[in-house]
Amino acid sequence: QRQMCIRDRNMTYDELYQILEPTGIPFEIHHWEQPPAPPYGVYFDDYTDNFGADDRVYCQITHFCVELYQLRRDRALEQKIEDALDAADLFWDRVVEYIDSERLYQTRYEIEV
Repeated sequence: QRQMCIRDRNMTYDELYQILEPTGIPFEIHHWEQPPAPPYGVYFDDYTDNFGADDRVYCQITHFCVELYQLRRDRALEQKIEDALDAADLFWDRVVEYIDSERLYQTRYEIEV
């Protein structure tokens, strides 16, 4: 009999939205057709990093990105996202870049579930 994977199911978009909603930041899945005034965010799953055993996927691990767009970096706003991810017991990494063409800061949180 197969042992259960530590992650016995994947997170849904709705579940991730429920984690992010209390931050008060408007979020949309993948992209905005017409983005609101910053700050705003997007979230999406972009790849898997599965664990295999016996020539099959034993444990599916999905990589999610949560991206925050801001005119100026606001660490208090970023902390709201970090606190929400921490409260959901999600391990995250943060990467910050300035996008010249958009004139926006992008703070990207990478999580695996």
